[in-house]
Amino acid sequence: MELDKLGLSKLRGWLQKASKDQKLTRIALILGMAGIALIWLSTLSPGREPGSSAAPEGTELTEAQYRRELEEDLARIVRAVTGDQNPQVMITLEDSGAGVYAQDRRESSGEGSAEGESSYVVLKDSSGSEHGLSLRQSQPRVLGVVIVSRGAGDPAFREKLVNTARAVLGVSAGRICVVEGR
Repeated sequence: MELDKLGLSKLRGWLQKASKDQKLTRIALILGMAGIALIWLSTLSPGREPGSSAAPEGTELTEAQYRRELEEDLARIVRAVTGDQNPQVMITLEDSGAGVYAQDRRESSGEGSAEGESSYVVLKDSSGSEHGLSLRQSQPRVLGVVIVSRGAGDPAFREKLVNTARAVLGVSAGRICVVEGR
């Protein structure tokens, strides 16, 4: 205990001495302002407003938005591969994806048998609406792709487009149709 008192008194004496020294006060002030500036700068990032996140939690793409994004991405890749500035891309989706939700399972065991009861975990937001606790969301599966591009009449060119779509979307060549445009 005496060591603690001795240590505290030394610390107190050093702090009093440092507060009287203008040079140390200036350094502490500059370091404090630099820390505040760094904290402020960390909230800024290119393309985002302070306080916003890249994708707000709980927001999911609709089937139409997902399809549109896939089409835009594939059209951009087709433009890069072919040089065609206006390729047309259409993607059809098999379904709207599937979600896996958290469940609460209660088991009771009787004589020689085990019975269980499960229910989904439900969250209530600030507006009072209820939502299941989503563990993961799978994206819709691509059913087919149509690419319309100038020069697709050339078999080598068509093969490049089919291979590009296969790589981007992960579908078989039988699900991809490449047609020459005008």
